[in-house]
Amino acid sequence: MRPPCDPWSRRLFTALCRRYGLRPYRYPRQRMSTLCLRAPDSFQQTLWTHFRALDDALRKHLESITEHVIHAAVHDDASEAPVVAERPQLPEP
Repeated sequence: MRPPCDPWSRRLFTALCRRYGLRPYRYPRQRMSTLCLRAPDSFQQTLWTHFRALDDALRKHLESITEHVIHAAVHDDASEAPVVAERPQLPEP
């Protein structure tokens, strides 16, 4: 199991572990994105499935909030930048 490295997903995974009485931890000098967890093998798939469902809902909610903030405070067009043809090559000398 490897939770995504973004801080929101990491916090969600940590909270979900604690909800089930599990204690996630890190060793000194490990990255903030690293989480260790001792859990029964039989429970790992259940935990991961639950996390993926909640993480999907969280991402959709964050995307909705982001769109709202952009439209309200920045600009009406929050679409991705278009893909354009490749830059022309410089002529050979």
